[in-house]
Amino acid sequence: MTFQREEVASSKGWRWGVVLLAAVAGCAGEKKEVPSPEQEALRAAEQASLQLSPPAGCTEITLGELQNGTELTPVLYGSQPTYRGEFSSFGDPAVADAARIRLDVNTAPGLHELAAGGTNLFQCEQCVWGYQDLGSPAQKMFVAESGQLLLARKVSPQQTLGALSNVVLRESVNAPPTGVPYAGSAPVPGGECRWIRFATWNTIRPGGCDPRDSSVTANFLRRTCVADDAAATDGTMEWSLGAKKQGEACQYTPAASTSELASTDCAQGYACSGAYTDERQCLVTCDFMAADPGCPTGTVCGVYGLCIEQAVMEPIGYLFEPALIGESCSVGFAEFCGVEGARGLCADVTRSGTGTCYPYKRARSECGAGEELGYISYPLPGGGSDRTYGFCYPDGR
Repeated sequence: MTFQREEVASSKGWRWGVVLLAAVAGCAGEKKEVPSPEQEALRAAEQASLQLSPPAGCTEITLGELQNGTELTPVLYGSQPTYRGEFSSFGDPAVADAARIRLDVNTAPGLHELAAGGTNLFQCEQCVWGYQDLGSPAQKMFVAESGQLLLARKVSPQQTLGALSNVVLRESVNAPPTGVPYAGSAPVPGGECRWIRFATWNTIRPGGCDPRDSSVTANFLRRTCVADDAAATDGTMEWSLGAKKQGEACQYTPAASTSELASTDCAQGYACSGAYTDERQCLVTCDFMAADPGCPTGTVCGVYGLCIEQAVMEPIGYLFEPALIGESCSVGFAEFCGVEGARGLCADVTRSGTGTCYPYKRARSECGAGEELGYISYPLPGGGSDRTYGFCYPDGR
């Protein structure tokens, strides 16, 4: 199965449970369950919220279950981690009230003040918002103007455990900038108000892991973290029960239940993948953002964090350009420019007819002053999309 690029987004119109740990206590080796640090932090936040009252004029609402990109149907990976679900009905009960939480890829565990975003979806790194009566003529947008977001645990950018407390959401409208991947918002003077006393989310999956090179879950004994998204920021562990290596045909056995892992006859560090060929083969897992992705000689670190020959990628639509980071490209668009360890994307964001090799980045926070995070949008089966491949470009504002 192959995935082709659909478009590139830029300013020019382009393309969170309880967790318990077992501890040994007492001389007799008696075991008892003790709260994990994450559970304690969430419990403390919830207890504090019990003393709160809704601000004057605000209607209290509750938050339902949230899902990350691969949990959605169809799969929908945003250009930054975006968890989607619903609020309790506060409009027409026949129409859904959508809930959204968006984090930066680099959002660290800890307490974050939502007031830092200024009720502006363009400025916030930790964003909470929603829509009353989504998709109907009566649709209204509500954006957090204050409150706390506690990121208690982070397995990967897409798999987190957290809580919201004392969140005030103000009725808002779209506001400049509007023609960029991240549009702005502004509060409506005298508009309606919604309030969340306390709510939790958990998007951590059984066997969930982070495929990135710096992650502590990238590789465990006899297990391999296999990417679920194109930019390899979200993954699921698989048992690596064999000795097969690069390019060898392999057998993939799905997990027997949600509490178990799939298994392959590949060696550790290899995924049994059909991403590039009709038949599954063992491919080294890699991180294209690492200084040394670690791919075998003759291969490159391609999409889904898999080492593969460039000659295999090109015939199925992946475009390569020899220009280095910062150089002009001979084409307006190519998914891969630069070299291993310094990859980028060729994009003609100014519509000049000539692309520039812009460095790949995963987090919006990694873009410099005057830059914005664009993305490649890969269409997925069933109407979904994957926008995790990002790049920083000068946005011209």
